[in-house]
Amino acid sequence: MTEPIGSRPHMPGYGVLDAGQGTGLLPWSWARERLERSHDYWVATVWPNGRPHVMPVWGVWVDEALWFSSSRASRKARNLANRPQ
Repeated sequence: MTEPIGSRPHMPGYGVLDAGQGTGLLPWSWARERLERSHDYWVATVWPNGRPHVMPVWGVWVDEALWFSSSRASRKARNLANRPQ
């Protein structure tokens, strides 16, 4: 996997540096270490009507991807089937 490119959001007035600046950002290795060590994750999906749905799951980070199980009938699984992006 190619490492993600770090960037900042454009948020005038919030004390965030310009979006074009990449200084002071944490490296991908920092995030990867935490993903690999954890077993608790939060999965965010979207209901068919556009409302957010966030649930804690147990999982494992393997080969640059999060793997977790869920019942096909669960809300998060149905949301993912409806909008996999």
